[in-house]
Amino acid sequence: LVAALHGCTTALCDKIKQSAEGAIQGVIEVVVKRGNELSESEVSRTTQSLLSAVSHVTEKYLRQEILNAMSVLAENTTSKIVFNEVLATAARDIVTKDISRLRGGWPMQDAFNAFSQHTVLSLVFLEHVIAVLHQAPVFKSISTKGDSSDHNNAHGIDDDILQAAIFALTAFFRGGGKVGKRAVEKSYASVLAALILQLGSCHGLASSGQSEPLRALLIAFQAFCECVGDLEMGKILTRDGEQNQNEQWITVVGDVAGSISIKRPKEVPSICLMLTKSLDQPQKFQREAAAAALSEFIRYSDGFDSLLEHMVEALCRHVSDESATVRRLCLRGLGQIPSIHINEYTAQVLGVILALLEDSEGAVQFTAVSSLSVVLASSPREAVEPILIGLSVRLRNLQTGMDLKMRASAFAAFGALSAFAVGVQREAFLEQVHAVVPRLVLHLHDDDVTVRQACRNTLKKIVSFLDMEGNFELFSSHFFNSDHRSDYEDFVRDLSRRFTQHLTSRIDAYLGAAIQAYDAPWPIIQANAIHFSCSMLSQTDDQHILSLYYTQVFGLLVSRMSRSGDATVRATCSSALGMLLKSSNSLIWRSD
Repeated sequence: LVAALHGCTTALCDKIKQSAEGAIQGVIEVVVKRGNELSESEVSRTTQSLLSAVSHVTEKYLRQEILNAMSVLAENTTSKIVFNEVLATAARDIVTKDISRLRGGWPMQDAFNAFSQHTVLSLVFLEHVIAVLHQAPVFKSISTKGDSSDHNNAHGIDDDILQAAIFALTAFFRGGGKVGKRAVEKSYASVLAALILQLGSCHGLASSGQSEPLRALLIAFQAFCECVGDLEMGKILTRDGEQNQNEQWITVVGDVAGSISIKRPKEVPSICLMLTKSLDQPQKFQREAAAAALSEFIRYSDGFDSLLEHMVEALCRHVSDESATVRRLCLRGLGQIPSIHINEYTAQVLGVILALLEDSEGAVQFTAVSSLSVVLASSPREAVEPILIGLSVRLRNLQTGMDLKMRASAFAAFGALSAFAVGVQREAFLEQVHAVVPRLVLHLHDDDVTVRQACRNTLKKIVSFLDMEGNFELFSSHFFNSDHRSDYEDFVRDLSRRFTQHLTSRIDAYLGAAIQAYDAPWPIIQANAIHFSCSMLSQTDDQHILSLYYTQVFGLLVSRMSRSGDATVRATCSSALGMLLKSSNSLIWRSD
């Protein structure tokens, strides 16, 4: 029996059609009646014999009959072994042959089609291919956790098996007919999760110059979209699927997740459960793909309470991932918990944000700041109070960064945080307010309009902490809301006068902060600092302050006026010197 099966290749390829058909029928009958007697190695060798016959036969009818015999073998023995042999042969063909130019077509394509159209094997084969994608080692040219190996390592057979599995999926989606489509619909969640993870892997390869796996995967992904009738997802992949700059593929994954959430909400829980497990994958691009999808899926988790809890737990657990992209995406997901549920998780999310405000990567810090403003909008006071000061200090540290969006967001978040400074927390937060006031005044006329607006909004929110008269009129005036420099300078002079009248104990600190900003990396802020400090000095009558700062500031202005390369700074120095000399305090300085 075994010898006959192993040696069936010659008989199956007989040039006399009737003899070949008889041999095929004989193989089928033997397998049906005694297939359960075959060992795994015998099933493997029999499959190889059938595959060899398929490769040698070019006539479509006979090839199809041999593939039918192979399907019978898979159905009556161990299908996994048969499928593995087919994928291994396909992998060898991909490496050694030009499969697009084979006479009679690529036999493995026909084998994939035969399995996909088989009423019994269709679902089994699809699940097997998906399992190969999940379980096979990652592409050897992509680094994994703790691996610093070069991206250009040679591909091994495992890489080729993965490529064969991608080809098998494409054939399945396109050639499975109604039977194959039913199998795909039944396994929608596992297929989609596998495609998303592979999209991450292939973009990892593309980033190192290897674009062919990505093209093959996108063809499979498009075939999947056509198979399940999702035109919108297909458009997303067509438009941006190959985009690799600035992590654009992360956005593509998010868009795909959003599309699925709207079109197939019932599939979301199963997909999310699979992807949360994938956050533990050793390959960082797959973790990034999983995090990108989950950060979008979580927006649509309303109504799935147990799923949401599971997702929040997984995202919180992976905000310490070694990949900054994974940390950022997990944090973004936590910031997108549906508002109706956020109160249940506020303490967890704020704890994560507090930690990541000090992350080593600016992109992660920015996501933390952005998420903070969103979460605070619906947070209960008792969740914020324990970490109010910690959040304040971290936000202050980010307000002088070079990134415009970071500065604007950090100023805005500080304003949002002020709403929670009540009761026993008010006094402690008051010190944070006075520490940030000089910075707000200086950046009120920042080069960037978004920073200006953030400072205006925050000043309005914290003005109640400043014990001064006429605050409402001052912070609703034309000068305050204007973008013209002359209006800004008028506002600062008026504000400085109020500071010297009502906040005398704070002038020392305010002046110190303003003088320190003379060395800010932005000329406009240097000019603002000069104007602010001199406005306070020219209007204070505090002898201690004057003795500490007047001579120092005067000397700095003379130096800056002659050495600065910025016209605004030089002009501000000149007007500031005039302001100091015209003030009554100049008499004190001259007498000294």
